Amino acid sequence: MDEDSGRKRGAWAGQLGGLIVIVALILWFVQTRKAPTNLLQRRDCERAYEAARTASDTAAVDQRRPVLGQSTDTLTCGTFRRSGRLP
Repeated sequence: MDEDSGRKRGAWAGQLGGLIVIVALILWFVQTRKAPTNLLQRRDCERAYEAARTASDTAAVDQRRPVLGQSTDTLTCGTFRRSGRLP
């Protein structure tokens, strides 16, 4: 009887371990997919701030959404700058 309970615990532990691995892989793939977009947004804002010559240019860049054509739920360049994501 002890062998059966030991096998059942091992099976449960294996299933739980497999589930944890699957969840970790899903999270990794989601993060990997977002990483290039975040890099593009940061570079776009950095270039726009470098091109800004006056305070009004900088204010316009602050209101700008980084990658044109993306949905309106993306952060503005000003939000990136205030959060410290830009150098």
